[in-house]
Amino acid sequence: KMAVSSHSNTYVVEQDKAPEDKLNIVYWLVVLVGFGVLLPWNMFITISPEYYVNYWFKQNGEETWYSKEFMGSLTIASQLPNATINVFNLFLILAGPLIYRVFVPVCFNIFNLSVILILVVLLEPTLEWMKPFFWITLGIATSINFSNGLYENSVYGVFADFPHTYIGALLIGNNICGLLITFVKIGVTYFLNDMPRLVAIVYFSISLGILLVCAVALYFITKQDFYHYYHQKGMQVREKAETDKPSPSILWMTFRNCFGQLFNVWFCFAVTLTIFPVMMTVITRGKYGFLDKIISENDEIYTLLTSFLVFNLFATIGSIVASKIHWPTPRYLFVAIVLRAFFIPVFFFCNYRVETRAYPVLFDSTDIFVVAGILMSFSHGYLSALAMGYTPNVVPSHYSRFAAQLSVCTLMVGLLTGGLWAVLIENMVDKPQIF
Repeated sequence: KMAVSSHSNTYVVEQDKAPEDKLNIVYWLVVLVGFGVLLPWNMFITISPEYYVNYWFKQNGEETWYSKEFMGSLTIASQLPNATINVFNLFLILAGPLIYRVFVPVCFNIFNLSVILILVVLLEPTLEWMKPFFWITLGIATSINFSNGLYENSVYGVFADFPHTYIGALLIGNNICGLLITFVKIGVTYFLNDMPRLVAIVYFSISLGILLVCAVALYFITKQDFYHYYHQKGMQVREKAETDKPSPSILWMTFRNCFGQLFNVWFCFAVTLTIFPVMMTVITRGKYGFLDKIISENDEIYTLLTSFLVFNLFATIGSIVASKIHWPTPRYLFVAIVLRAFFIPVFFFCNYRVETRAYPVLFDSTDIFVVAGILMSFSHGYLSALAMGYTPNVVPSHYSRFAAQLSVCTLMVGLLTGGLWAVLIENMVDKPQIF
């Protein structure tokens, strides 16, 4: 038998037989934990078009430098610190208490969300406040994502010791989080139309509540025998292989063993973030097609339905399907992931930045835009779940935690890459002469 100690209890489990996850309690709590991993990112990108771009940074409905640059700048301000802290976290001692590497970032983000709520309540848009509010918002996004990066990397590292379905549970939680936030946004937009400030208050309050639920879920997970068995088992495997503490040589060996899957993670997220949200949220309705006739003429509702709902719903479905079907195999997964790059020119030649673009529109149909969005979103949810799940399983077990953390680091670099590509495309469509 194996004794496992926590702060106040000693858990004794059979070394050769894992405790049962009764009623899949830990699995569903891990799904809840997944809610918090990408919550700040989902929060900002969902509220940004209405509250920040249109309400704060447009002047009398006219574009300003701040309204044009905000979405691209937010992407960089979110992903650069996230990628940086993920690299740094690889070299932290992995045996540290869970509370320092997961609970503290959650508490810090609760503080950040509280600050955002205070600003929303106290400040109203004025020309004098436009510039400082632009940089304050980006500063808060940076702060949230430094904390979020440490939290995300640590959470995936912890659950890498569990059966692979628990990594999948985190990804399902990520996507469900975005989906639920989108439903909330649609609801408050219908019932609180033309009240962007109140919408922001409701929205950020609910986001804060979800993050508090995530913290509670983490607490209950650490009290389960199932958790302690796999946590201790992973520690013993690494201690026996003398890989319990990170080092450049260990990380290099891990990288060499899972390079192919790390490429898959990077490229999948880079392509996705190039398209969503920066490109999809500024693609306007077409002149032809069935959907254009039935979707609300309200531009806010149009963006919510065709961009946020499409992406979050079908990415969630894709990640759930990936928990049941594992195809392509790790060896051939890269083929499907590389082929997704063809989605970028498809969206580029939709009604993307129609008022300022220098290129012709080839797909002037809402139907084509939505179908492309469905395929892109489903393939992202499905293929990213496979890539993230395969990564810790294609290496020896004593490298699995490092592989999971490397995959999260690579994911963050992929998001940053996609953000940079999106800004590049944004400038290219308006000013092709710079090339």
